[in-house]
Amino acid sequence: MKVYSIGLFKVVPGNKPVLLNIVYELSSFGFFQRGSVKEVSLFVSRETIGRTNVGERVSMEHTQSQKVCHTTLDSKGLGCSVLTDSEYPGRVAHTLIRICLEEFHKAHPESEWRGAQTDIELSTPAIDQLLLKYQNPETADPMMNLQKNLDETITIVKKTVEQLGQRGEKLDDLAAKSDDLSFQSKAFMNNAERMNKCCGYV
Repeated sequence: MKVYSIGLFKVVPGNKPVLLNIVYELSSFGFFQRGSVKEVSLFVSRETIGRTNVGERVSMEHTQSQKVCHTTLDSKGLGCSVLTDSEYPGRVAHTLIRICLEEFHKAHPESEWRGAQTDIELSTPAIDQLLLKYQNPETADPMMNLQKNLDETITIVKKTVEQLGQRGEKLDDLAAKSDDLSFQSKAFMNNAERMNKCCGYV
């Protein structure tokens, strides 16, 4: 999972979006590829943000480059794009966008960028740091970390059930001894097992 670029744009409907700041993380590309990757990233970001409505959260897949461009446009006409690979979680990308918009507004008052007619570079160190931090969504985003912990717990539970079988105890023997299952539930388990065995031979 990778974040390749974060771009901030001034967006006026009907006009070409004006680039205010863009940062890249292209270490996964060869030196001679990086210039082309930057151009494609800027092109995809500008085109996607230009088609995004105020308050809309867009995730547009760019099939030729196998990248996804996530964008949001706020009510002041400031848009943010995050270009990722196709495996990167969209929810995390949009969380990153929200934080980048907040950081840009803190660093640059609207009067500083509102009049821009051509691309400019308004350096925002906080966005450089966010680009690095969000390379690993599991550590950057608390919800992803929680999901990872849940997935690990599920794996542990699955292993535990498998280990019961390895010790020679069958699940249906345990069910027969259990007080938690009613007579109907035990009968249902037995019938389901018979049906599965029957269908397995077909």
